[in-house]
Amino acid sequence: MTTEELDIKKFELEQKIKLEELELKKRELDLRLLELKRKKFSTPLIISVIGGLITIITGITLNYFESSTEHSLEDKKFQSSLLLKVTDSETYEEFSNRLVALQENGLLSIDSTKIARYRKERLIAQETEKFIKADSIIDNTSKSGLPQPNKNVVWTIVAGGDSNMEGASFEKSKAEKNGFSNVSIWYRNNAYRTCMGRYSSNTEALNYLFNAKEKINQIAHIVRLDNWCPNSIYDADKKIYICN
Repeated sequence: MTTEELDIKKFELEQKIKLEELELKKRELDLRLLELKRKKFSTPLIISVIGGLITIITGITLNYFESSTEHSLEDKKFQSSLLLKVTDSETYEEFSNRLVALQENGLLSIDSTKIARYRKERLIAQETEKFIKADSIIDNTSKSGLPQPNKNVVWTIVAGGDSNMEGASFEKSKAEKNGFSNVSIWYRNNAYRTCMGRYSSNTEALNYLFNAKEKINQIAHIVRLDNWCPNSIYDADKKIYICN
């Protein structure tokens, strides 16, 4: 059962309880009227008028709750249909943009924490699929007689590229302020790249990629260092790694 279906079931139960409480109150009022009639504290006409008013008020209240319940259920169904359409998005970027747009326009009554979780799960699923395909290509290559890559590798997140050290240093400082560790600058293909973290697997790196995109740079992506920069030299003066 999905979260949306659970919410609907919970709402239906709450409405049922409210209706039962109203019915109980009506019975209590009826008993009170009978008691007043026996003690002759009121005339039959007054009792009749009060009873009629109670019936009318109860009827109006019951109709309101029935209408409110029906409207809420329809709204839940509508939101579920929107979510299903969003999941058909081909890429994470398309999925993420659609989901955020629906929330910002008030078409989804889902809190931001859940929206972020949905987006992160979609990103991880997409990137995992890419890695699986890449591993499949590597396996086919190894079967052709070429040596297999070293499995003891390090993964990192590339937050972006800048044409100068000033830009890269700014991103490096931004990453450190947002809690990323092992932040360094790498010079590769005539650009200064800000890299964050050292991870033993792509799965571990994926857990940090979403936050990197949200807090540092949307173009952040994961690379395997032994492929991305197989030969590097550390420049102690500039405090950067240079890829040859």
